Amino acid sequence: MTMNKLLLFCLTLGLFMACQAPKEEPVQEVKKLDKKALREYIIAMEDTLAMAYRQKDIDLFAKFYGESAVTYGEGRDQLFGKRDILNHFRHSVAEDSTHSFNFKYTTIDVFATAEDMAVESGRWAEMDSSGNEIEHGFYMVVFQKEDGRLVSVRDMWNSAKDK
Repeated sequence: MTMNKLLLFCLTLGLFMACQAPKEEPVQEVKKLDKKALREYIIAMEDTLAMAYRQKDIDLFAKFYGESAVTYGEGRDQLFGKRDILNHFRHSVAEDSTHSFNFKYTTIDVFATAEDMAVESGRWAEMDSSGNEIEHGFYMVVFQKEDGRLVSVRDMWNSAKDK
């Protein structure tokens, strides 16, 4: 691991701790993955997340998060634990009949921090029904192995929209 990546990981981990039909279903069990396989796995997880939003499917959404996950979203309080995250999704997405949630996630970088952890950074975009971008921003996710799968244990996102 290069010194820059190590420094980026340490800063990222410190920040997270301080703030206390997809193409395929995500791989059910993760063994030691090479860099290409790790990237493909995480892209499949993001595709699953996008599909969960489009279909407003809480069960599909639940596949993305670990039990002790914490999520930091712009314009709202932190959510602690999978149950709170799922409740937020249910009330803000699944029960919202006035809004279509069509997101596209683009992985920028993925690197393994240990055999059982990885960090992803990426760009998200919300698309209209014609496929035109409405808004975009950036995200970072810390994945950790839980029950044989890498799942999100920390995520943070922001909008690039001018306020």
